[in-house]
Amino acid sequence: MELYRACYRSQIRWNKMHLPLPDEIDKTLLRIRRINRKAGVTGALLLVDQHIVQILEGQTGQVLDTVYCVMNDPRLESIEGIIHEPVDFRMFPNSLMFFRDLSDGVAASQHDVLRPLLDHPGDVTREEAYAAFGHFAKELQEGRLTNDMLMI
Repeated sequence: MELYRACYRSQIRWNKMHLPLPDEIDKTLLRIRRINRKAGVTGALLLVDQHIVQILEGQTGQVLDTVYCVMNDPRLESIEGIIHEPVDFRMFPNSLMFFRDLSDGVAASQHDVLRPLLDHPGDVTREEAYAAFGHFAKELQEGRLTNDMLMI
């Protein structure tokens, strides 16, 4: 089975939001996770001020189908690909859609690898995206190892 990874950034169309932001996020994540479970897609979504940055992983067809759905989401505009490539492993193997709101700047002030997402979210490079998502993938992996050791 060939794995594929896609990462994109997009600007948010605030005038297309129908609910307050926390409710919109909850509703969207619930839908994304339900769809990803059926499709076998995993990944992460980062909210950064006026942008989102998302990484998707899974079989090529399912990942590209998901990207196509994103491209047709009226709440997003200026969608731009950052990463599109076959890969040997998943960064987020157990996460139907990890989410982190970085818009308050606290995490970025504590972790330099997140700083580019706030400094220039509309211009994130491939290396910056991998560094940021790698930070959260490592955090999740450390948590799984701790749980395994504690037999939780």
